[in-house]
Parts: sequence; structure tokens; C-alpha cells
Amino acid sequence: MTIAELNSYYLLEDAIRDTKERIAKIEAKLCGSSGFDTSGVPKNPTPRNHTEDNFIELAYLKTELETQVKEYEILKVRIERYITSIPDLLIKRIMEKRVLEHKIWRDIAEELGGGNTKDSVKMMYYRYISDNPG
Repeated sequence: MTIAELNSYYLLEDAIRDTKERIAKIEAKLCGSSGFDTSGVPKNPTPRNHTEDNFIELAYLKTELETQVKEYEILKVRIERYITSIPDLLIKRIMEKRVLEHKIWRDIAEELGGGNTKDSVKMMYYRYISDNPG
């Protein structure tokens, strides 16, 4: 597992969250609009049908979300397998807290105790990944 793969896990979570927000905004716009009209007759003089544009964007975003979720689930399984395979319990706990629970270095060090500092925990994490990319 590389740093890039672990970082892509965070990025995919952010992308999924952003896509869900965009979908919610469009759905709210479609449902909450007083101009919501399914008759097909535009109420304004412009030839552009904004309701239709919103439905097209909504369909695209839902397809994109489905793809993102599939990619996320595949990566999550790979990361969980990687972490499970770590023989060192301390490193395993650091990986779980950092990657799966999204904790910051200081919080990880405090939770682990034993005189660990945020810098020592961070160093163990990166050293393990560079020594064990598998």
C-alpha cells in the first residue's frame, strides 16, 4: 500500500460527500421550486428548459456517485486487508486510527499513550509504509 493509495481513500470520501451535497441541492431546487412545472411549457421567454437541465445533471451525478462508491468500497477492502496483515500491533493500531478513523497525529499519540508523541507516531506510520509497500 502506498501513501498515494491511502490518500486516495480520503479523497474518495470527500468526493462522495461533495457529490451527495450537489445531488441534494439539485433535488431541493427541483422540489422546492415554485416554478416546478412538468407540463413542458416554459413559463419564461427563454428557450432553455432549466428543469430539464437539472434532471440531466441529477442523473449524471447519481451515476458518478455510484461509480465513486464502488471505487471507494474496493479500496476500503484493500486497505482493511493491508492493515489486518500488519504483524506489529502498535503499527496496526496507528494505521486503523489514522486511515480508517481519520484521527490526527496528536490524538493518535494521546490514545496510544506510552510516551508516544505525534512526531514519533507519524514517523512509525511513514516508516512502515515505506518499508512494507505490499
